[in-house]
Amino acid sequence: MYLPTPVRGAARGDALIPTVSKAAEGLAQDRVPAVHAIVVSHRGASWISACLRALESQVAKARLEIVVVDNGSVDGTAALLEREFPGVTVLRLPHNEGYGRANNVALRRALAAGADFAALVNDDVEVEPGWLQTLLEAATAHREAGLFCGTLLFRGEERINSTGVEIDAFGRARDRDFGVARGQVRRDDGPVTAVTGGAALIRCEVLRTIGVFDPAYFAYYEDVDLSLRAARSGWKCWYAASATARHRFAATAGSGSALQRFLLGRGHLRTVALHERPLRAAALLPLTAVYRVAVKVPLELFRGRPALAFAELRAAIAGSAAALAALPARSRKVPRGAEP
Repeated sequence: MYLPTPVRGAARGDALIPTVSKAAEGLAQDRVPAVHAIVVSHRGASWISACLRALESQVAKARLEIVVVDNGSVDGTAALLEREFPGVTVLRLPHNEGYGRANNVALRRALAAGADFAALVNDDVEVEPGWLQTLLEAATAHREAGLFCGTLLFRGEERINSTGVEIDAFGRARDRDFGVARGQVRRDDGPVTAVTGGAALIRCEVLRTIGVFDPAYFAYYEDVDLSLRAARSGWKCWYAASATARHRFAATAGSGSALQRFLLGRGHLRTVALHERPLRAAALLPLTAVYRVAVKVPLELFRGRPALAFAELRAAIAGSAAALAALPARSRKVPRGAEP
């Protein structure tokens, strides 16, 4: 059902919009999980159709509802959705609220509706057949896990974008196996440090316990933060190798763009402050900020990329401020503003 009216207060999840659930045919409604597949889009008219068609084609033992959060798009996304996807629920926000806050609108709506799972899929991702069913089977088999991801490939290539997320010695989140040829990767199903929000399944039970995305993140690292908060509450993140999806890498923010560089740098420092051990965080935060200013800024200037140099400087300043602001919240189970 297409609902084009902007939702006042939707960025906080205040408004709940009626919907039509798409039930799996031939399955008893009380015997299959309810899944809300959530797609956040900002100016994604050029690629969201492929994303939604792939979701609509999923065959899974689930009551699947597809929800698009239109994040203030002005590129014809709204008209496209109304014209081509009448069975998709659309929540329209008047402004670009960022990845986490926009997802929170639909996540709170899913929780209020009693959903069992939320499937998060970027608008530039196309899930392959069996993706959802494979992750649901992993969730059934591994009750100790609350967040699930599969193999994310670069669109049009047989190279890995992510097999889950790892955190290095400097507290930086890294996509596991990034750039490696698919044929060279042999990963068994099993625990992983964090899931990538590009294509993930989340048990709603987890969100009711630890909250939704921390709204202090605009984009990048909010999936890592959510994964680490889940781990602190005893939930594992799980990798299911055969759940495959394909990604138009950084289509929204632009791969290597100044915006991406700034958001990654800021998110990194905030996440270090929140999740590293106190002494380690106390060492990493100033070292990382100084490294950006003293090494990365001059390096980008030398390479003739002043926009990236400025992004590194902004990341050091804004990231340090975000880290200091985060310190009092280290002990909070649910971040302020992330209440389910």
